[in-house]
Amino acid sequence: MILTDREIILEWRDGHIQFSPDIEQSQIGDSSVDLRLGPKLRIPQIDAHHIIRPRDRTPSENYGDLIDIPETGYNLPPNQFVLGATFEQVKLPNYLVGRLEGKSSLARYGLMIHCTSGHIDPGFAKVIVLELYNHGPNTIVLEREMLIAHVVFAKVSMLPGKSYSGQFADQIGP
Repeated sequence: MILTDREIILEWRDGHIQFSPDIEQSQIGDSSVDLRLGPKLRIPQIDAHHIIRPRDRTPSENYGDLIDIPETGYNLPPNQFVLGATFEQVKLPNYLVGRLEGKSSLARYGLMIHCTSGHIDPGFAKVIVLELYNHGPNTIVLEREMLIAHVVFAKVSMLPGKSYSGQFADQIGP
């Protein structure tokens, strides 16, 4: 069951869903919460000789350089990929899951905000990493704290046996 705005507000006010820094009520839509882009991006190495072996679980810092988004924004050219993270850290109780979704207003320019990792596990408590890719024909400017995505919440049918403890459990950014 997907939570509506009224249920999200109750869960948020009761401290069951937490955001740090806290969100404004205006970020809550009819069945989701808008999230903003954090201040840093990880720019992958572009090197035909650099080979990534996913089974080796290469640390993210080996994917490329971590940069601060300039005050003027970061220009993401067509067919380019970077990692980002939400400005807000999201903390979920064990009875809720989240689903990260792109904003249609950005999708119309060709901006994809996640490739495959839109699921947010029960007990999750961190920023959400964004896989930003420009599918469009024009450069898209990524700015700090711009509305970048939204998250939809749903109740699980039974409490899980454990909270989130995946490969990126200690990750704090892109």
